[in-house]
Amino acid sequence: MTSTATNLPPSALQEAAALSDPLGLMPIPEDTRQRFLRLRLSGENETLLPLEVIAEVLQLELAEILPVPEMPDCLLGVCNWRGEILWLADLNVLVGSPPLWHQTPGLERPMVIVAESGDRKVGLVVERVDDVELAAPETLHMPTEFESTAIAPFVMGYLPNHKGTVLDVDVIVERSLQGPP
Repeated sequence: MTSTATNLPPSALQEAAALSDPLGLMPIPEDTRQRFLRLRLSGENETLLPLEVIAEVLQLELAEILPVPEMPDCLLGVCNWRGEILWLADLNVLVGSPPLWHQTPGLERPMVIVAESGDRKVGLVVERVDDVELAAPETLHMPTEFESTAIAPFVMGYLPNHKGTVLDVDVIVERSLQGPP
């Protein structure tokens, strides 16, 4: 007796296998998309950070921020994070925008994104964190519109399908921890 399954085209065999595996126990293809955290920066909701370089997102009370004198304008001070001293940077100022508290003067509980670059960490203070998005890394491209702007050194690329500018955390951490001018 001849088996009819061997005479079927490959697509039909796959359909038959799917029907015989209603619980989906066959291996799932690997998802190669990258995760990005969407945040509000300079009043815009079009800024993204790669999730793989973020250690934590937390909300701070203003009283938890200890100012440090004679630091660059972008450095707000330090806070205690997991028993460590964490420098806090106003991401708006760092990328050349007005300070966070000029844009949202009533903000009492800012969001802090703890970003990592190698063994260094910095808390990026922002107004709001929205959600996590998935995007294929190959869709990231560098438009020319950023070339002559203050944010240009921090831009890793742009995701047109997600309408988001992706920032380079390594550059952000390096620039925020350079110390006083």
